[in-house]
Amino acid sequence: MKTRLCLTLACALLVTGLQADNEVYRTWTDSQGRKLEATFRGIENGNVFLQVRNGYVYRLSLDKLSAADQQAAKTLKPEGLGIPSDPNLAQAAAQIDMLVEAGLKKAELKPNPLASDEQFVRRVFLDLAGHIPTREEALEFINDTSLSKRAKVIDRLLNSEGYRSHLFNYFADMLRMADVAQKARFYTYQDWLKGQIAENVPWNKTVYSMMTADGKLLDNGATGYLLRDAGMRLDNLSLTLSTFIGANVSCAQCHDHPFADWTQRQFYEMAAFFGATETYGAKGNAGGGMQGLRKVIASLGDKKLQQQAKNLLRVNALAVEDSSTNDLKMPDDYKYPDAKPGDLVTPKLITWSDDKTKKAYQGVQTTKHDEQLRAQFAKWMTSPDNPRFAMTIANRMWKHIFGIGVKEPVTDLDDPNASVNPALLHHLANEMVRLKFDLKQFLRVLCNTDTYQREATSHELADNTPYLFPGPILRRMTAEQAWDSCATLVVGADVDKFKGHRGETYAKAMKIDLSGDASPDVVKGQIENAIASMRQFGGGGGNPKNNAKKKRAMGQEEDLTLAPPVRNGLVLARASELPQPEKDQHFLRMFGQSDRQIADSESEEGSIPQVLMLMNGEAQRVIGQDDSLVVKTASAQKTPEQQVESLYLSFFSRKPKPDELGNAVAGLGNGMTMRDLTWVLFNTREFIFVE
Repeated sequence: MKTRLCLTLACALLVTGLQADNEVYRTWTDSQGRKLEATFRGIENGNVFLQVRNGYVYRLSLDKLSAADQQAAKTLKPEGLGIPSDPNLAQAAAQIDMLVEAGLKKAELKPNPLASDEQFVRRVFLDLAGHIPTREEALEFINDTSLSKRAKVIDRLLNSEGYRSHLFNYFADMLRMADVAQKARFYTYQDWLKGQIAENVPWNKTVYSMMTADGKLLDNGATGYLLRDAGMRLDNLSLTLSTFIGANVSCAQCHDHPFADWTQRQFYEMAAFFGATETYGAKGNAGGGMQGLRKVIASLGDKKLQQQAKNLLRVNALAVEDSSTNDLKMPDDYKYPDAKPGDLVTPKLITWSDDKTKKAYQGVQTTKHDEQLRAQFAKWMTSPDNPRFAMTIANRMWKHIFGIGVKEPVTDLDDPNASVNPALLHHLANEMVRLKFDLKQFLRVLCNTDTYQREATSHELADNTPYLFPGPILRRMTAEQAWDSCATLVVGADVDKFKGHRGETYAKAMKIDLSGDASPDVVKGQIENAIASMRQFGGGGGNPKNNAKKKRAMGQEEDLTLAPPVRNGLVLARASELPQPEKDQHFLRMFGQSDRQIADSESEEGSIPQVLMLMNGEAQRVIGQDDSLVVKTASAQKTPEQQVESLYLSFFSRKPKPDELGNAVAGLGNGMTMRDLTWVLFNTREFIFVE
């Protein structure tokens, strides 16, 4: 952070947009008599941090202030959240806070108090890393006396493996990411998306890649988006528009939309951008050599092998290709006067009534080459000037950490002014563009706001009453947060070591040469080798359970980078590294993980099976075992009081209250075991909620 020593009153009091009016401002004077109106954010390492009304934070050397202000800096209580990691970040966060507070003030509401360190550290770990902090991580934060500790932990988590895993879980639900689709395994698609997140590829570039990808699924994981709906152009477009630009178009697929500004003809004109795209089998990959391949398959003899060979060829033929002709036609039952059934459809981009500048359409040229239509559509949709693209992902990321969107549902942004705070929603979209669609930096801004760091609203939200964000909402953990937190209790921070990387292995095993250059005997050998390799993917990618059992029986230390730990039959890997989705009776599915058939369909609703799972399920038993990290750590403490404190820090990131401590110590003295106490804490409402 650059030190500003020569501040003039004029530049310091420049205000952009709204000004905060709920902070304590005073006039500060330097040793040369220059003045600055600002709030006191704190003092650290001989520097004073002062925030002016537009949110910018200045760092001044303490000895450059007047004697009176030097004394004030040593005695004043800091305002707000302490010291930010950089002044521009503080300003960006403050502008969001001003818009939220303006909405609250208009409704005569007040923001919630700031969350305690204990509440904050647990929340930020769950929201950014997807799991609760370990006992040691919670203590490290709570005992840190620096004023910049909140900003530091946000930065650390955004650069953690946990962040990548957690964000993948969110997008996997949004994109209906499943291990098996179209009778093939989409591991390359999953690995591609994980790579995009790990490399922090800007969101607009990630989406552009999905829209324009071509080639085999085995070679290019980005093709998985279009191949997820192979042969269903209209359904895929409907999902594309609602997912990425919040356009509620599902009705327009069959008729003019009764409530939104969409007609059936407009829908087909948009779909025509994919009219030259083939996703139902790769014509060029199999085409001329298919007759020869049939002879190779017949030569295998065994009917089971022949069927496996056919499945293998289907996997290899799954690809995205563009032809030279747009063949999309109006449906046979089209009933409106502006076109006839069966008419060829000319591609045309949609406009919104509030899109005055049309900047997103500049540079999108009409082409005579239909194979370029997808690229035109992708360029338009992901443009920074598209009035909906940035707003949709900004609204989604806001909901991701606040629990509810500025506009609900997040798939319908046809009327942004119908949101609870239109000024805030438009500002968030502008911030996303300013940050060049860097999701990590966008979340960094959100988490550094006062709004995010306030106490959660715990009362039930009334129907049809807008939630104006006095703080985040109290919400139940997602299925993945709950599972990953269970794994953290048993394994600790090592839970992030294992990464599946199934895509490369699967592609290498499945790929065969269909070019026609290979001889029948060579192709037959490739098919037989691939069929032999297919067995390891029959149950989701090998059997880490057996490998872990053998190592533990032999007294070998588990290498968690090669295989995840297994306890009582449970594979304790992050949810992102387990089958997508898990089997029906798994903890994840019981807690609401979707079946990945419908976008954004994960559930956070409670149920009786969930209660039974918490009380009697395998996860509960594994957490209470002697080899569980949470039990081992607590048992190593010297006194019952310290043991109870250790468990509370592990489960809740806080120390027990006096009555809780007394009751728990008394219970241990009366025969309650450490397993019993973990059962009690695991089954509390406090554990399963993000506070």
